[in-house]
Amino acid sequence: MRASKRILPVARLAGLAAWLASIVAPSAALAAGPPAAAGAPASRLAVKDVVEHVQKRYDAAKDFRARFNQTLTNAAFARKTSSAGEVLLKKPGRMRWNYAQPEPKMYLADGKTLWLYEPEDKQAFKQDLKSSQLPAALAFLAGQGKLAAEFDIAAADPKTPYGTPRDYVLALSPKAPQAQVKTILFVVDPKTFDVRESVITDQQGNVNDLLFSDIRTNTNLPDATFRWAPPAGVRLIDAAKLGR
Repeated sequence: MRASKRILPVARLAGLAAWLASIVAPSAALAAGPPAAAGAPASRLAVKDVVEHVQKRYDAAKDFRARFNQTLTNAAFARKTSSAGEVLLKKPGRMRWNYAQPEPKMYLADGKTLWLYEPEDKQAFKQDLKSSQLPAALAFLAGQGKLAAEFDIAAADPKTPYGTPRDYVLALSPKAPQAQVKTILFVVDPKTFDVRESVITDQQGNVNDLLFSDIRTNTNLPDATFRWAPPAGVRLIDAAKLGR
């Protein structure tokens, strides 16, 4: 086991819960369609109409899979880290993030348990979802929440570096203060209303930027995709017992 991974295991799993709790864009992107043609749209919709279209697209989808590229920016150290992999989501409230780069790892929420699996170190962390911050955050993914009810939404500053002139870029602020989420930017395709990118900023100024590609929906993902148990020889760490 590498020394860096022996440090603060509780913080790593807590960070996983916070990170997943802030992931709203994949659930909004569940109803993705084919890429839109290039060029600026002939007319622009009001923000509330864009939100309604995104919500409807999501409500129509049962599952979602896509490739993702993630860039995390640590504000305190001005440091960026990049990773990539595949995300799979299925209602109600199940998700799996298979990281391929820079090293293999898996984050999985099966509706009851939150897992972090690090195959190179042969260890897995688990946390009861009831003790994490996920249940409320998963409401939208589970089809129980509405963007407009949970966020104050406005058009982003036109000077934002995200998206293109033809995209809708929405700025979302939680109506109830959250430590993990200060603001979220959604880059929305004007033709398909896919959320192609989400940029999540927390209260400390750290940024989680997620880009999605090869988006597919309603592919009948098998339930077994979201069932997992540690393989033989893997060290299992229960977050509830750490720090006692």
